[in-house]
Amino acid sequence: AHSCKGVMHRLLPDVWIHTDVHTSSGKKRQGTDQQQIGGCGPSPGLSVILTATTTEGICLSAECSMKKNKSNSDIANTAYANKQIIERKKIELPEELGQRSATLLLQEILRGGCIDTHAQSFALLMMCLTPEDVSRIRLGPLSRYTVVTLRLLKEAFGVEFKLK
Repeated sequence: AHSCKGVMHRLLPDVWIHTDVHTSSGKKRQGTDQQQIGGCGPSPGLSVILTATTTEGICLSAECSMKKNKSNSDIANTAYANKQIIERKKIELPEELGQRSATLLLQEILRGGCIDTHAQSFALLMMCLTPEDVSRIRLGPLSRYTVVTLRLLKEAFGVEFKLK
């Protein structure tokens, strides 16, 4: 959260970031040995969802998950200790994840539009299902996924959009 805030404070003085933590441990129900309630299971990863709200009430968001890269050079870094193989993995630090997610949110804001890049295709699908000449939407630059979706919507529904 601090690294996200550090990136955002370069542009805005009033940045609010709220954190929500889920634990991997669950509580066992009384009288049973196997069923657990709560918790989200053993999860070695982290993820961040940042949402920016404009003065007009438009919400733009960016989502990031921790990268776990293991390259071929890491196999050479394998050490043998007590007959156990210990592999050194390149894991993204939480601070790097925060900086990357803040940068993605700023890029989303820079693109403009009223819809996130990841939600463009869903919004176009909803527009496709409404009566003709009813819907208008402002999008930023179209993603590759959205372009493919436009082609599929034309093929499946016979709908073409007017882009300005």
